[in-house]
Amino acid sequence: MTTLRDATTADEAITILAEDGVVRLPNLLSEEQLDQVRADILPAMDATPSGTDEYFAGTSTRRLGRIFKHTRALDSTALNPVFQGAAQHFLCPPKGMWYGQDRVDETPTLQIGATQCIQIRPGQGLQPLHRDDSIFYTVHPGPTDAIGMMMAVSDFTEENGATRVIPGSHLWDDERMPTVEETIPAEMTAGSAVMWLGGTYHGGGQNRTVDSDRTGVIFGICRGYLRQEENHYLSMTLDEAREIPGEILGLLGYAASNPYMGWVEYNGEMADPGVVLGDTADAGLRAGVTA
Repeated sequence: MTTLRDATTADEAITILAEDGVVRLPNLLSEEQLDQVRADILPAMDATPSGTDEYFAGTSTRRLGRIFKHTRALDSTALNPVFQGAAQHFLCPPKGMWYGQDRVDETPTLQIGATQCIQIRPGQGLQPLHRDDSIFYTVHPGPTDAIGMMMAVSDFTEENGATRVIPGSHLWDDERMPTVEETIPAEMTAGSAVMWLGGTYHGGGQNRTVDSDRTGVIFGICRGYLRQEENHYLSMTLDEAREIPGEILGLLGYAASNPYMGWVEYNGEMADPGVVLGDTADAGLRAGVTA
């Protein structure tokens, strides 16, 4: 697995992702961020029971969603230029469309499709290999509909269940079956991350240790006009949502995607969802399209 050398822009990551479908980002989180994430999230993880799904989610794995409800320490990571730049490149090519006699190039916005802290505990077996964009019925090979980024809150080792990936599998068709023998472990130190295209086969590893939890936080990002994997709107109250910074709320889907997907009615107008949270200064659709 290739490790990113230049973390200041998305250019190198885009090149690696196009070729391999996966890239490692060293030291994405600072020690201060890690400490805050652990302080904010691990107590909630301790109160979260292991799953009951033996096939996919795991019975020795804890999963906690609503990450932005629990911590502010990862806000800047969601806006990271490498993560956002890669997502813009792969997910948001402009599309020309006509409005009467006006030809307009529209570009969809991005949204966080899912947030989850995943803790693989001792005794957990291998997760079935899968593609994240399968939830969108994406046809492969072809453009991806999602990008995932797993951030290590603990060290990820082959022994404690590091995510296993198949580099290059984003180029496979839908008939080829992935095998464990083709995978490699995404080993990394706490604070580092691994980013993959939605068509890259991967899965949680087997935790063969006696006392080492493998803890990570994953963000999935997709186009703003697709349905999100995690239902952010029912995962928190409106009052809780109002405590989240506006830029993050927009990523969670509390903003219309260009040209006007996801509006709410406000004073007879198709308005941006921000008005529901009290942002009435810019109630009109930011896409600027009216009919």
